[in-house]
Amino acid sequence: MSEKHNILIPDGTIALLQISVRPGGYNDETLCLEAGFGTQAKSGVIYLRSKVKILAGSHKDKSFSVPIGIFSDKGDQWRDRGRELVREILNSSQGLSASDNSRRAVAGRIIKSYSILDGICFVGVVGVTKNQRGKEENNISRVLNGDHEEYQDLVSSKKFVPARKVPPPSEPSSPMWRR
Repeated sequence: MSEKHNILIPDGTIALLQISVRPGGYNDETLCLEAGFGTQAKSGVIYLRSKVKILAGSHKDKSFSVPIGIFSDKGDQWRDRGRELVREILNSSQGLSASDNSRRAVAGRIIKSYSILDGICFVGVVGVTKNQRGKEENNISRVLNGDHEEYQDLVSSKKFVPARKVPPPSEPSSPMWRR
């Protein structure tokens, strides 16, 4: 649910978003969780407790919670949805196409820790769904990237400027003995 004034952001709103991760005190290096960034629920699932804030427009400064799944004993669906959301956020923040597998794009999607998400800006579509208690709340229905016309419009009008992550230096293609 939108936390500012308890008013929902309309379904389908395209917005510039900034995510912030609220540490929950859970660490696990094997899951890339450090500095207490993870949260473990009573059910045992591990997730990032994040808040998304709208940066511009008529809904500026409104925010809503978005859990990002990291691990669940009950199956891989929670984790897979979380990974997909993280990948989409990284693509959007850097102006990458979902189908781009160039060296620069692959390097842009590699993270050492989920802490990289804290403060990252991206373009998304806000949705409205019912939670487990039947109450309507906001969520991210889609994350837009370089493949989407709406995203390209925001970039061309300079309302959003994608970040550029520098890829690591390339490995020489000749064998060591030839150098």
